[in-house]
Amino acid sequence: MEWSAAPDGSALRRAGSSARAWVVLLGCAAALAGCGSVRVQPTTPKGSATLASRGRVDSPLTDMDNHLGCIRKAGIAVHVVSAIELQVDQAPTGPKIVFTNSPGAAQSEQIEGKSQGAMAIGTALLYPNRGSNAELSSISACLSQGVQG
Repeated sequence: MEWSAAPDGSALRRAGSSARAWVVLLGCAAALAGCGSVRVQPTTPKGSATLASRGRVDSPLTDMDNHLGCIRKAGIAVHVVSAIELQVDQAPTGPKIVFTNSPGAAQSEQIEGKSQGAMAIGTALLYPNRGSNAELSSISACLSQGVQG
């Protein structure tokens, strides 16, 4: 066993005991951190078919500008493929619309060559495929609602 003098020379203490004390103290703090932890995931009521949620994520298809509703009002047959993708008419000949996180993300996809052939309109990437000019102009008008600049 080694003994060392305290920095002020007032008492003797065992070397390494302070390191062990810190390890024990940190272990106790970690153990206490788990006690009484808070559940952050909301619970689903019994018998409910839908999951509980703390909030709602806006859909780019039907958010404030309601692109999907506008395209349907224009008389264009559009199908929801996913939460961020629309297909007009039948794939692969009909136009396809893919929504990104932001207008900058849509432009970045174009610049990086990840969306060849697509037009960036706000947060949307419009792949014209073999769509008619009338159909594409109606879709573009709907996607450009709320787009600034």
